[in-house]
Amino acid sequence: MRAASPIRFAIALLAMSALTGVAHAASPNIVISEFRTRGPVGGNDEFVEIWNNSAVAVNIGGYTLRGSNNAAVTSVRATVPAATTLNAGCYYLFTNNNTTGPYSGSVAGNTTYATGFTDDGGVAIANASAVILDQVGMSAGSAYKEGTTLAPTLTNLNQSYERKPGGGSGNNIDTDNNSNDFLYHNASSDPQNQSSICLGATPTKTDTWGRVKSYYR
Repeated sequence: MRAASPIRFAIALLAMSALTGVAHAASPNIVISEFRTRGPVGGNDEFVEIWNNSAVAVNIGGYTLRGSNNAAVTSVRATVPAATTLNAGCYYLFTNNNTTGPYSGSVAGNTTYATGFTDDGGVAIANASAVILDQVGMSAGSAYKEGTTLAPTLTNLNQSYERKPGGGSGNNIDTDNNSNDFLYHNASSDPQNQSSICLGATPTKTDTWGRVKSYYR
């Protein structure tokens, strides 16, 4: 049998790419979808939102929210109560309840914490076995980061970092590089909790997820 020519082989590969879309590295199910390390009322005006980027419900009981400073010193900031289920396409919100300038948003946190995140540190979510599922950092010294880190936010604004594409287009981009995966909002934030609207369907291909999400918000 005559071997296929290099040109025909290349054409076949291009056709397959067009059908399957571009694949992205993805954390298993749960990702950090939006967060901030300070807000309008100061350094403790914080939140961390996670999202179930899958088609199935996940028992997140025992999952931990973890923080790092710029010298890689880490600690657990909050633990999700046992038997907590996060349905497909739904959100869970951690908020800072420190009495000195706590979280000021109108969407209530599902779980609170009292020790804030340093602006040049990092944030991670781990499962009940302490396996890190997703992480994002704001300095090279943070223990929690993926690829190129994000710039620290140093001013008291209603701001956030949100996983791309963002908004009604979803938060499914996960290339394991923080600078590629997050965008910065310098005048708005949109934290969501378990009572917020979830996505109504999960497409098979992750690259189509964001385009479908806008129809179910």
